[in-house]
Amino acid sequence: MKSQSFLKGTAILVGAAIITKAFGALFTIPLARLIGAEGVGLLHMASPVFAMALALCVSGLPVATSKLVAERLARDDRDGARQVLLVCLAFVIPVGVALSAALYAGAGFLSTIVVRDPRAYFAMKYLSPALALTAVSSALRGYFQGHRTMIPTAASHVAEQVVRVMVGLGLAYAFLPRGVQWAAAGAAAGSCAGAAVGLLLLAAFYLRTIGESPARSARQRPSTGRRPRARRGSVSNPRTAAGETLWQLLSLAGPATVAALALPLLDALNAAIVPARLQQAGFPVAEATRLYGHLAVMAVGLVALPGVVTAAVATSLVPQVAAASAGGEMRRARGLARQAVRSALVIGLPAAAGLAVLPTQICALLFNDPGGGAPLSAMAFASLFFCLQQTTAGVLNGSGRVLVPARNGLTGALVAGGVNYVLTAMPGIGIRGAAFGTGLAFLVAGMLNTIAVGNVTGEGLRLLGAGWRAFAGCAVMVPAVSSVYRVLLGYTYNNSVSTVAAIVAGVLVYWVVLIVLGELAYREVAVVPLIGHPLARALQRAGILRR
Repeated sequence: MKSQSFLKGTAILVGAAIITKAFGALFTIPLARLIGAEGVGLLHMASPVFAMALALCVSGLPVATSKLVAERLARDDRDGARQVLLVCLAFVIPVGVALSAALYAGAGFLSTIVVRDPRAYFAMKYLSPALALTAVSSALRGYFQGHRTMIPTAASHVAEQVVRVMVGLGLAYAFLPRGVQWAAAGAAAGSCAGAAVGLLLLAAFYLRTIGESPARSARQRPSTGRRPRARRGSVSNPRTAAGETLWQLLSLAGPATVAALALPLLDALNAAIVPARLQQAGFPVAEATRLYGHLAVMAVGLVALPGVVTAAVATSLVPQVAAASAGGEMRRARGLARQAVRSALVIGLPAAAGLAVLPTQICALLFNDPGGGAPLSAMAFASLFFCLQQTTAGVLNGSGRVLVPARNGLTGALVAGGVNYVLTAMPGIGIRGAAFGTGLAFLVAGMLNTIAVGNVTGEGLRLLGAGWRAFAGCAVMVPAVSSVYRVLLGYTYNNSVSTVAAIVAGVLVYWVVLIVLGELAYREVAVVPLIGHPLARALQRAGILRR
């Protein structure tokens, strides 16, 4: 396997994430038209139970596997890197099978008692095998990420989503005559088919590496007739080493799982607190539910949207930082930390600024409901800190400080719960208070993570200085967006046209300012698919692109 640079690996993952998001929309929209809101509701009643079990089972494994594999490869211990995968599989396969069996057997209880709609029974049963399949896939993805090659992860995600869309829609259509509950089950079966194809693709990548390794070793090994000596750092007691490796995996995966559950915990706290406190403030039940939908679906969803990019950055950072730390390359580790914060600022700042300038207009454009603008305007700032939380967590996980992002994420969720409880019931504040409190969760976690990275690297809050050009770009972008929107709205009287044009103008102005100020380097532009290299050469000839 050929290792990829941090930038190339990130670009591959971002491209895959955009494709999977697009196919996700292609699944959701026709599915809703096919089986209606009732059928989609049944599917989503099964999904949270599945998602929680999946998070508990596999959310921390790719991080732990990636870190350990990268560390062992940095010490040239390839057998040890493969042992990490085998130990991980030996643990995760029985756990995944047990959870799948538990969900399958408990579908009746969960559908009747927990979600209170027996018709969700079939969707839960059809989803259950995906738990075991995804658990094995997560271990393989972590192994490849530890090798710093992101193509298997990206390819498996895309293949999984494509098959999920095709099979899910096909089965939903085929089962619809039997009832809406069977149509929802057919859509759920698409997830199992996608997980199976993704796993098969990852297994094919792995088998290919097994076939290549002996041949490469034979070509590189001198023909002395003697048995090669064991590499330094190789395992002399497999049984003891396997137990120690399992302990290392679990000690890393546990906190990473807790960190991954911070956002679901925040969602659960909001679901329990916000509607009830809105009712105490005098809102009718239906209105409180509607306002909560504005917060949970529209505002939080838009604030977290830039995470598509920063999640890819964080995934690429873990093995890079782990390898640098294991090899004693502290200068490189500090450079990666600066890159993490810079990436978050470059992506998160314009996202936060844009959401703050056009909150109502964006909600009207995307959801045909301008009511989501109220909570969005109150928490738009959180988009920056959500990006910071993700990228800095990648640095901390890679350096072995996996407890820190978990602790900070839980701290942020608890702060938000307390603030939401107080502000949401206040007259005149209502859902804005809940949105502000939710934004504080990301602010607290993001800043605590950034401070921790600054302490680890010795950079302190100087890390935030890496994004001064992003601040300058936003200072120019914000008035440009406002002006374009106002002028076009005066001519067209059409919010959709004016909003789209203002967003496009803002993106162009922002990136032009960054290029003129020398924010981007040749290699950062060159990784853009199709146009990267010619654009980088042209900008370099113009003298506005740094090396």
